[in-house]
Amino acid sequence: MNRTLSIVAIVAGSLAIAGELCGLLIPTVSWFFDNGRVFGWVSTLVLVAGGVLGLLFLPREIRWTPVTLQRFRRFRGLGRGWWSFCILMGLMALALLDQALVGKRALMVRCDGRTYFPAFVKKRYQAQDFGAAGEQEANYRELKQKLSQEKRGFVLMPLVPWDPVLDTDSQQSITLEQRNGVWFQPGDAEPYSGRAQQFYADQRTQKHTDTRFRKGLPDGESLGYARNGALAFSAYYKAGVKERDRWTGEMPQEEFEKAAVTVYEKTVYPAIPPLWKAGHYLGTDSRGWDVLAQIYGGWQLNLKAILLFILFTYGLGILVGLLMGFLGGVFDIAMQRLIEILDELPFLYIVMILISIIGVANMNLLILLGVICFFSWTSLTYSLRALAYKEKERDYIAAARLQGASTWRILTRYLLPNMLATIVTKIPFSVAAIISSLTALAFLGFGLPETYPQWGWLFDDGTSHLSALWISLSMFSAMVFILLLVTFVGEALREAFDPKKFTTYQ
Repeated sequence: MNRTLSIVAIVAGSLAIAGELCGLLIPTVSWFFDNGRVFGWVSTLVLVAGGVLGLLFLPREIRWTPVTLQRFRRFRGLGRGWWSFCILMGLMALALLDQALVGKRALMVRCDGRTYFPAFVKKRYQAQDFGAAGEQEANYRELKQKLSQEKRGFVLMPLVPWDPVLDTDSQQSITLEQRNGVWFQPGDAEPYSGRAQQFYADQRTQKHTDTRFRKGLPDGESLGYARNGALAFSAYYKAGVKERDRWTGEMPQEEFEKAAVTVYEKTVYPAIPPLWKAGHYLGTDSRGWDVLAQIYGGWQLNLKAILLFILFTYGLGILVGLLMGFLGGVFDIAMQRLIEILDELPFLYIVMILISIIGVANMNLLILLGVICFFSWTSLTYSLRALAYKEKERDYIAAARLQGASTWRILTRYLLPNMLATIVTKIPFSVAAIISSLTALAFLGFGLPETYPQWGWLFDDGTSHLSALWISLSMFSAMVFILLLVTFVGEALREAFDPKKFTTYQ
């Protein structure tokens, strides 16, 4: 296992460096440079160096004790916890696909005999690169329709063709269907009531007719427009029967009535309900941002936060807790006083003061996590301190000392493995805590700027627009599902590692 982890670290770091040098966006590994080139280079070089050192100095495999193996078998035998763990691993694997699964940039474009891969390169292709006017970045959703109509190629988009943030869909349309002379929305049993438009078939951006419907029939005012956008006529309908009309002379009546037009379409503005045709599988929020893309991006953000949180919090908490219990004396007393001071500081107030100084627009994930971790590592130290005090008095520690084992060896090879149960059972609940903390801070307005996809923003938008039920319902369901899985894993680990069932010393 040590060898496998070392190889994975070397490969991941090397791919990230290669992608940065070659201008590639490789899914997942490009995350290292998302927080700046300095952090990217430092983290990738540390990752590669750690992998090399692991191959050179760590044993080929981890020598698990029979008791630990028995605990792992017990965990796998707990169905609910084990399957929750498998589902979480599957969701993590989906998050690693990154822009290959969710994003507005095409995975592949075939245009005029040339092939492009916009989603996997840092270069931004302009609209003029594909025969359109303008120097702005190409809109690949529109390009897909254009190339299909002109038979010049094709565009392969991600499954969710929207970015998690800053990708607004201002409006969408739903094509109505006619049944026995009555108009319905697709899939609805009740006739359609509301406004609907027809567009010129050869000029899809220009409305031909704007009609009010009631129970599937024209009822009320209906307006007609010439090709130049001017009002051509107005009419009034009652239960599908035209009672009066008036022509303005902007367009001959015969030409207007013979013009080729589209089927009636209902225009939908944000917040847009779930609309599969546009790729809004869970709809959009009030800003027009795709809900599913934001949930996916928020899950990715949470995974990054979880990884950094566990590395720092558990690394520092385990080290300090072991030293407090093993060394005792002045070091133990001094660290206890420091921990008591940190525990008394109001976490939320500190975050509010920090954000008021820095500003939400300048906040980033590393700063916010640094504040959270600064107050979180202390909770682990007391448990490990108590265990270290108990374990260091056992005979196997005395034997190790007599054989000349160093303090570091005693801590890492003898004390730490016997504290594995405490550490492992705390991790799932720390994961749930960091997810809840990031969501709550974003909901209160003390989180990250809008360039980061955050679940708290969706909760806030959903509670502010209760009529758009799909926003809060989708976000609530996703978060409860994730937290339930994490909780089930935590309960299974706690039961599997219960020292009353399996213990090192008989």
